[in-house]
Amino acid sequence: MAEKHLMIAVNWFGPYWGTLEETRAVARRDFDDGLYMCLGKAAYQRKRSMQYVGIGTPLCSRLSDSHHALPRVTRERQIWLGEVATAEPSGKKIKATKATLDYAEWLHARFMQLPLNDKKTKGLPPRSVTVLNRWWKQDYVTMRDRRPHPDWPDFIDFPGHDLTARMVWFGAPGKQSRFTAPEY
Repeated sequence: MAEKHLMIAVNWFGPYWGTLEETRAVARRDFDDGLYMCLGKAAYQRKRSMQYVGIGTPLCSRLSDSHHALPRVTRERQIWLGEVATAEPSGKKIKATKATLDYAEWLHARFMQLPLNDKKTKGLPPRSVTVLNRWWKQDYVTMRDRRPHPDWPDFIDFPGHDLTARMVWFGAPGKQSRFTAPEY
């Protein structure tokens, strides 16, 4: 029998190109708990790439120059602020962090292998989870026609241990990366 599956939709807003303090002010004004994704170039990198995903409760609490990873992205840094658009799973709350935030961060860090993420990159979530990413402009109402970076998938699916996980990019040409168990 299949276990219950958690589906998470994340609305990403941005990009925010300013300083971390300017982005923090936006997060303080417009967001509660959420995710943030950092893109840009770290030292010795020639191409802009996906660097780090994190969660903040509240979101503004993590966007500062004292962050352990964000200041390492020194050029062309842009921050995307993410808001979960689906309900929390039912049942007893074991952690203070919302499960949807925790699992969304976990799937991004684990399957995208973001270089500045140390945690949640080795192990797998204890349950089956799918994340759907959608991108919006800073006005919060206009959906973006293109994803912020070609490596950022529309869909990350982890159906459970011993099953094939995948990342999917919609559009033409669409593509799919598969991760077979137990290698992942």
